[in-house]
Amino acid sequence: MDKDAEANSHSSVSPEATIPLGDQDGLPLLRGEHTLKGRLRTKWYRMDRITRLTTSLVVLILGGALVARVLIELFCPYDYWHNPQVTIPPKVDDNHSAHTDKERRNAVRDAMKHAWSGYHKYAFGHDELLPVSNKSNDKWGGWGVTLIDALDTLYIMELYDEFNQGVTHVVDVDFSKATPGYTTPFFEMVIRSLAGLLTAYEMSLDKRLLAKAQQVGDVLMPAFSTSTGLPYPRVDVNAGVAVRASTVCLAEAGTVQLEYWKLSDLTGNPVYHQAAQRVVDILDHSEKPYKGLYPIWVDIATGKFSSGQITFGAQGDSWYEYMLKQYIYSGRTHDQYRRMYEESIDSMKQKMVKRSEFDGQMYYVGDLDFTAKKFSPKFQHLTCFVPGMLALGSKTLNRPDDLELAKQLTYTCFQMYNQTATGLGPEYVLFRDSSDKGLLPTNHKDDFDIEDLPAADSSEISNGYYLGYDRGYLLRPETAESIMILYRITGDVMYKEWGWQIFQAIEKWTKTPAGFSAYRDVMSTKRDSQLTDSMESFFLAETLKYLYLLFSPADYFSLDEYVFNTEAHPFKIQRGHAQT
Repeated sequence: MDKDAEANSHSSVSPEATIPLGDQDGLPLLRGEHTLKGRLRTKWYRMDRITRLTTSLVVLILGGALVARVLIELFCPYDYWHNPQVTIPPKVDDNHSAHTDKERRNAVRDAMKHAWSGYHKYAFGHDELLPVSNKSNDKWGGWGVTLIDALDTLYIMELYDEFNQGVTHVVDVDFSKATPGYTTPFFEMVIRSLAGLLTAYEMSLDKRLLAKAQQVGDVLMPAFSTSTGLPYPRVDVNAGVAVRASTVCLAEAGTVQLEYWKLSDLTGNPVYHQAAQRVVDILDHSEKPYKGLYPIWVDIATGKFSSGQITFGAQGDSWYEYMLKQYIYSGRTHDQYRRMYEESIDSMKQKMVKRSEFDGQMYYVGDLDFTAKKFSPKFQHLTCFVPGMLALGSKTLNRPDDLELAKQLTYTCFQMYNQTATGLGPEYVLFRDSSDKGLLPTNHKDDFDIEDLPAADSSEISNGYYLGYDRGYLLRPETAESIMILYRITGDVMYKEWGWQIFQAIEKWTKTPAGFSAYRDVMSTKRDSQLTDSMESFFLAETLKYLYLLFSPADYFSLDEYVFNTEAHPFKIQRGHAQT
């Protein structure tokens, strides 16, 4: 064979004879690349140019979308795109005073540590600390209500050791038992104990807390065992039955819905929410003396309003609050709550809001009698939740006029503190009308005994109001609540200054070696004689929590992400919530 023939012979040899094939299609797989990576490389090179280009574009688009989604979540969370915004965005938040806010926030945190330390030392596991005598009481049946009410405040303030102390105790409490002979108040234990356990669970995801919350919800459910579904006010948990009664007040019946709805959501059992929703439906359809305004006493057997004044204060307050908050919790899908709330607020503004005769900036919400015709010029500290509610509703429902009224009412609530000798706010203040008529400051028969008043003295003219016979400060949270909400909605740093002034007064006048005490007369500077030896659980659950959040970044437990129950327990809003 000549050399040319030999060369042709070698060149005709098939590549398959010398190069290993990757598969039966005849495309080579290089040595050492029998791995997944190598096989993918082979498949990639097997594609034609158009297929490779198309695949590259798809990968780039998907990768870009993923990166964009991560950036959105970091800098402008997707949940913020839903519905009008409530909370000011971070760039509007008062970042210039971050150092001052941190100092103030830590001061409130130290106050919480002080109150918890005294409770832990002298009253742990009992309902309340007596902060002057260093003793305890079990006024709520011995469930350890202060402990339960304080759990989520401890968690929010990152006091995790104290939180774990509380959890370790509460998981061993048998909520089917109470002090022998004691009957448990249905409403109070729903808003404090059930809600406190639910939020502690949502924050920590400790399933033992959800189990305890469900036990509390279950032992209180007999309250709904009436012919109408309106709850009895008290339950004998030891016997497992409700205590029969003929009437229930508006707040007791209508301020358990958020808690039982959350319990249904977390357990998957709709029975709880259905029982509570039935109450709303009954009250919605009951005849009222004026559209959207509800007298405080309801006949349980008939579902009709039987007596009592119309008030946004004691025994009525949180019913109005929960109309709005249920609408928010529903993901703004349940129109019944929106309609009921707007009816109530429109009527309140028309019939119950007045202005001081001496201070043009000072507005207040008085009370009406059962007929909605007689007006009482009494403004309760409890009613100071209203400006926060109005501000929240103004953003949620696009009602800008409500925000202006909220600002005016918050000013009044702050002046209730600012004008007293101690800087603490009394239980209520009184106003006169343009005819110099009003309530006598001494004890009167009822809130509608309107009489001629003597000429206003310099103090009343300066303050814009005058004080009644009850001048006590019970460590209440309503003004701090509204101040926190108004700051988070408006971004006006004035509200932070107001809140800090109130906190300083609490520290100065109510602090004891073991905790903080309610104060008998806010006009007296004889401090030791004014301490009443009482520290309600709501001081830890609400007052200190709202002040702490006031000095925290506005997106920390954001009003766009959480709805606070009437005891300041924050429930995470269910996005895309289905109606039950």
